Amino acid sequence: MFNILYTIIIYPIVSIIEFVFVFALEIFKETGLAIFCVSCVISILCLPLYMIAEKWQEIERDIQKTFSAKITIIKNAFKGDERYMILSAYYRQNHYHPIYALRGSLGLLFQIPFFIAAYSYLSHLEILNGVSFFFINDLSAPDALIPLAGGINLLPVLMTLINCSSGIVYTKGLGIKDKIQVYGIAVLFFVLLYNSPSALVIYWTLNNVFSLLKNIYFKFGFKYKHYILYGIISILFFALSYYSLFVLNKNIKVRVLISLLSLIFGFLPWCIPFLKKLFNKIKFTLWSEKDTFLLFLFSVITVWFVIGIFTPSMLIGSSPQEFSFVDNVSSPLVFIFNTLFQGFGLFVFWPFIIYSLMSVNIKRIFSFFMLIISINALCNIFLFPGDYGPISSSLVFSNNVTHNLKENSLNIFVLLFLSFAIFILLLFNKRNIIFFLNISVLSAIFILSLINIIKISGEYNKLAQYYKPALKTEDTIAPIISLSENSKNVIIIMLDMSTSVFMPFIFEESPELKNNFEGFTFYPNTVTFNGWTLGGAPPIFGGYDYTPLGFNNRPDVSHSDKFKESLLLLPRIFSQSGFNVTITDPPYANDNWIPDLRIYDDNHSISSHITDGAYTELWLKRNNFNLPAQSAVLKRNILWYSIFRASSLPFRQGLYYKGSWCALQSENWTRTFLNGYAVLDYLSEITEINSSDKNTVLIMTNNTTHESLYLQAPEYRPQPIVTDYGTSRFNKEIWYHVNAAAIKRLSEYLNFLKENNVYDNTRIILVSDHGRLDTSYVTKTSLPFHVDQFNPILFYKDFNEKGDLKTDMTFMSTADVPFLAVDNLIENPLNPFTGNEITQNKKDDPLLILIKRVERKNSNEIILNSHNTYLIKDSIFDEKNWIKPDKQQ
Repeated sequence: MFNILYTIIIYPIVSIIEFVFVFALEIFKETGLAIFCVSCVISILCLPLYMIAEKWQEIERDIQKTFSAKITIIKNAFKGDERYMILSAYYRQNHYHPIYALRGSLGLLFQIPFFIAAYSYLSHLEILNGVSFFFINDLSAPDALIPLAGGINLLPVLMTLINCSSGIVYTKGLGIKDKIQVYGIAVLFFVLLYNSPSALVIYWTLNNVFSLLKNIYFKFGFKYKHYILYGIISILFFALSYYSLFVLNKNIKVRVLISLLSLIFGFLPWCIPFLKKLFNKIKFTLWSEKDTFLLFLFSVITVWFVIGIFTPSMLIGSSPQEFSFVDNVSSPLVFIFNTLFQGFGLFVFWPFIIYSLMSVNIKRIFSFFMLIISINALCNIFLFPGDYGPISSSLVFSNNVTHNLKENSLNIFVLLFLSFAIFILLLFNKRNIIFFLNISVLSAIFILSLINIIKISGEYNKLAQYYKPALKTEDTIAPIISLSENSKNVIIIMLDMSTSVFMPFIFEESPELKNNFEGFTFYPNTVTFNGWTLGGAPPIFGGYDYTPLGFNNRPDVSHSDKFKESLLLLPRIFSQSGFNVTITDPPYANDNWIPDLRIYDDNHSISSHITDGAYTELWLKRNNFNLPAQSAVLKRNILWYSIFRASSLPFRQGLYYKGSWCALQSENWTRTFLNGYAVLDYLSEITEINSSDKNTVLIMTNNTTHESLYLQAPEYRPQPIVTDYGTSRFNKEIWYHVNAAAIKRLSEYLNFLKENNVYDNTRIILVSDHGRLDTSYVTKTSLPFHVDQFNPILFYKDFNEKGDLKTDMTFMSTADVPFLAVDNLIENPLNPFTGNEITQNKKDDPLLILIKRVERKNSNEIILNSHNTYLIKDSIFDEKNWIKPDKQQ
């Protein structure tokens, strides 16, 4: 229950504090200034609340003054139950309830959640560790500025003095009861914050400074004081606009956007008097309080449903298994209901609190703006979804989040047009139309969300039938891979989305890798048959029978069965020839994101494992890293993803914030990267060398190169704050970093094999299903796709191969891997499912490449036509070699 209340009441404030802190730090690059900005923004946002609270406190004081004489007479004349009954009757006669007395404490009540939110965020902020600010040595610790008795903290004393000064101004002319309350609160905060981190005390001290200025401003009768306040706010935002445009060292688009937003917020206060007059004159005054409340209620519930349940259910419903069994969270529905509570607090609870304290006219304005926000949210989600490519389970898009001027302008024009249309409907009092549209939209959103939830539940139940989360060992790792010192070994490792064009630069930056890759041949001129795993992986494991064209050659067999066949082909061929076979993480086994290893159950000589994520906790423990659980990161980021989808295009890049979703870059650690990386880092520990006379095969899939993370060069290892990005041409390209990390860890494994005398008797194939999706890093063409995406890595080392790493420009394809694996090991190798020969001679004719994501015309075939396919032969880097098919395949 406490967690739910925290999520609803406190978490929305924490989110605002975090958002402001992150972007202030990004702009000013100074932690102390970021804290100052947080204090300013929170104080400005709270100002209307405090003004409303002050108004109600004044009303309560006036009522108490009016009642005081009569109440004193009653208390002197009566006792016990009789006194209670007389007082109750007196309150009823005056339409007053004793609970209304709480209105006198609204100012204190508002401080409590904001204090808890600030304490929750700033007290545990690791980026503050060791950071100094002026005369404070460490913002994460008490200041201890007075070197007496082990150090006396000066900041809490200063905070209390300012707080008391503010209280002196505030309680001028008030009774002793009010003064005791104000000074008592000052003492209470002194006790609570005395041993708190300096950053938190600075934040609260700045809040007290603002409170002192506010009290001076409101207590003394300045003429035109509202205009003075508007001027101060405008000056602050105009200064930020100037700083962003002329001082900030950022991309010009980012600077212009921040500057424009600052100008808008700077002029916004001056619109308030105009809006109040406008709303008083037009027919909005004909709306009853009931109609106004219904308008507000439907608007906030629409925003809540869109952001809190519909968008998360669409995200998770697209791939439920990616969000299943994350840390200690088994069901993906937990993430949806968590976002539902977060959204309720942010878009229903706090807006309702604010609404309930407003005057009638302000309620009409507030309801109108909430209606505009709800309409814009719907418009952005359904009309402007954006094309950012696939999104990973760590909520990182495969493409960049960018929009050109035309897209941004169209988005803003449509939103303004819809807002104007709503304004006209309200102006002519067409509330029935608005209410009908609201109810219709809410019903549709609820039904769609319910359908998604049912789908997610079904997928989870299907997964739960076979998947058991891997056990995390504390200090040791049990070997799962066996290699023979006396017999032959075959190793095939598929690095998901590893990009071939990065390889020469990785070896150029670290020349020692060439010696580690002794005997290997690198094939840069390799093509994949599809730029996504679903179409790119089957040829690696099954050969040419499982290319998109090969799939369609057997329309009587379902797509799922053919995909499963591709994963079974090599294990079955090798096991039937007496090899011990080990499989790890076969992609989409049994059409599941988390592989269904039951497909190998009928063969006892095949050992299958899920390694992805199995060693992450151990890696974190050994390397002394304290990361939030992936489930906790998702619980936070899914809300931001939903807000992102509901936001206008110009704001999305800022909300996405390079994939960190408005979190600090130092906290932008994705466990999904470590899930794969830890496997490569511990390859030598999960491998045992034996003296068996039995041949072995290892077929491994690894996702290190599939997830994004900047790493510490030159070894490209994870580090909380990266200080060395390397010397490569692509040193600031995040996908280069993860590719370099994979090659580095694999080179260490190769040295392990050499040290244990199993390198020469081992055939090794390193391959990827496709390259990076979003851009061409090296190969520039006018083709309607990125050639680098269809250029996977392919490294090959045969038995007893010697010499330095070689580069061979022979035209290769990923479907050559099965032949390379069985060549001269299996006599007359045939596909056990089709009877076709396993060969690499298919390249004599041009290969048909599917350049779009795999789509199924029906359950058995892939859609192939002249719009989504190309033929390629010889060099893939020569644009002239990519030819459109003359006719539909």
